[in-house]
Parts: sequence; structure tokens; C-alpha cells
Amino acid sequence: MGKLIKKWKTSESGMKIREKLYPRFDPNPVTSPRKILAASMKRYGECDNKKNTSQINQEIELCKKFWKCFPYHYYMYDLYREDNQATKEDLVNYIPDFFWYYLYLPHYTSYKFSLLTDNKIVTEQFFRSLKILQPVTLCRIFQGKIYSPEMLLINFDQVCQELSRKKCKKIFVKPAESGKGKGIYIFHKKDDGTYTNSENIFFSGSFLERIGKDKDYIIQQGIHQHPEISDIYPESINTIRIITEYTNDDVHVPCAMMRLGRGKNEIDNASAGGIFLKIETGNGKLGDYAMSYDGEKIFCHPDTQFVFQHFQIPLWDEILRFATESARKLPFFTHLAWDIALTDKGPLAIEVNLSPGITGLQISSGGLREVFGIEDPEYYWKNPGKRIEHN
Repeated sequence: MGKLIKKWKTSESGMKIREKLYPRFDPNPVTSPRKILAASMKRYGECDNKKNTSQINQEIELCKKFWKCFPYHYYMYDLYREDNQATKEDLVNYIPDFFWYYLYLPHYTSYKFSLLTDNKIVTEQFFRSLKILQPVTLCRIFQGKIYSPEMLLINFDQVCQELSRKKCKKIFVKPAESGKGKGIYIFHKKDDGTYTNSENIFFSGSFLERIGKDKDYIIQQGIHQHPEISDIYPESINTIRIITEYTNDDVHVPCAMMRLGRGKNEIDNASAGGIFLKIETGNGKLGDYAMSYDGEKIFCHPDTQFVFQHFQIPLWDEILRFATESARKLPFFTHLAWDIALTDKGPLAIEVNLSPGITGLQISSGGLREVFGIEDPEYYWKNPGKRIEHN
């Protein structure tokens, strides 16, 4: 029975029913656009600069006819605004979330090895074996016990010795199976040698014992961000989201964006209030303005007043090379989203995601249908669940 249900879910008729229920009954909370869509509909209702109803209906119908699913993204990308007079070609260039997550990505991506990217402890071990540069791991919390980077059982006194030996000023404590910056603790070293976070929680053996009861964690040393990136916003590690596509035995970068924290926040995730900008993949230049999930258009950083226009990310060629060479070491994945930090010694991988989010990329860069080579959406509806060997 289970196999029959699974087969029906990935059939054309099953996909069409799932699309009708989307996103209200979206089973994937990680990629679900429910919250972003709710905020977008609120923004739509409050907008006093909308196109006339007839034009809005015509444009929605155009997108619906092309993609064969309801274009919720029409509201998410503010395409209804009077000052957004997109052409027909531009309108259909925006990829709907349902199509992206349930038809396009599964057609090219094997989830057989998803554990390698879904669990930060496994990812760290795997990256270390492949010599992909990443933050220094201090220890791990696995099933309530503390382990060294070599997976040897240790105690908290040994963790403290490692902190002292490495002269750590900042510590990141990350849940092994969580995304979007959720559940992360960031500790700073005080003058008395102890470590506390913004909520005045102390990094201690009892703290590790408490959090380890429910989840596994990876604990890593803070990094020294490149000074030119810190100039934009110094409170968070501002990562570069690079999408790699492994096709025809080669890797290329279809799109990228810069993610920035704000409001004294120490993480840069858009879902946590961060902002993001398009990056020109050819030269590493930032777009003229940043965006947020709330539809804000920001021309200079609200905390530092840093002007985005004309800024070029330092060492861009080295960053691209790092991303593509790392992706070549993972040939069983077609599309990957790399979160890369630029340190004073060069790029390193903060994490990698198997299901690249499309919303932030399209908010910052515009529609990406042509970038990903989607010519005929009907083809994907006719072949749901059928994976093509894309490499």
C-alpha cells in the first residue's frame, strides 16, 4: 500500500491534487512559503499602488496557463504593483515555488544521499574527508555526550582546554538538524575567561547537558570575517549564497546572492530578519539595493549606512573557484546551495543545502526560469518523479 501511495503522489494526477492543496497542506515545513505568502497577501491588501483589477487578473492567468499551477509568487514578488510593469516574458520568467520544489528539483536531484547535507555533524565529517575548508570544529554533542572532532568521548574540562589552546573569542553552537539560523547559540569570551551569549546564558557543562537531552549539536570556533565584508555589517558572518549546478561533467554557477544581518542580529538568515542582494556572477558586484521578505528595498545598510552600489566582493574569482571545486567533489548532487563565508584567509563553507530556496534568489535577482533552462513546464508535469541522470 505504501508503495502505491508513493507512486500516486509522484504521478501527474497526484501532483495536480497536491498543487491544489498547496501551500496550505504543504508537508515540507522547511521549504513551505506559507509565512512569506501570508505576509505578502497582507502587503497586497495594504498596497495603494496596485495595477487595475483587470490587468492583475490577466497577468495571473498568463502565469497560471504557462506554469500549470496557481502563481502565488505573483504576490510574493509584488508583481501586482503599478510601478512593476513587467513584460509577459518577465512575468513567466518567475518560477513558482510548487513547481521548483516538487517538479523541477526532484527531476534532477537524487535525495539518496541527503543525510550528507541534512545533518551538520555528518556534513562536517564528510567535508573534512574531502578537504573542503570549513570552520574549526571544537566538539560535538551526540546523544547527550560530548565528542571530540575525531569522535572520541571527552568531558567539558577537555573542551575548555581546547578553547584555551585555540584562543577562541567566539563559539557557535548549532543544532545538527536545523536550518534558517534557528536554534543557534553564539557565545563571546568575557574578560574573566567565561563565555556568555546575548541572553546571558553561560557556556558550561550544564548548558551542554541541558541542550543535549533533546538534540545533537556541533560546536565550532568563530571565524575572522574579511574586513571589507565586515565593513558592510560587522555583527554577523555575512554569507554568500552560491548555487552550483553539476551538469555534463562540469559545474557552473547560475546565480548567487549576498546575505546580511541587521538590527544587531548575529545571524544573516533572511527568515530571521536579514536582508539580501543579487550578486553578478561574472564579476562579484552587488546589486544596487538589498531586499527583505517584507518587500523592503534598501539602498544602504540600515545599521552602518554602507552603500551597496558599485561594491565588488573581494576575492570573487577565488570564491567561485572554491564553490565549483567543492561541488565537483559531490557529483551525486545536481543543484546545491553553498553558504560561503569570506575570511581574512579566504573562503570556507559554512553549510550546504540540497534544496536551494528559490524565493530569496528571485526577490533579489528577478525571474530565473531562463537561468535554469526551463523551456517547457508541461514536460515536468508529464514526468513527475522521474529523475533524469543530469550529470
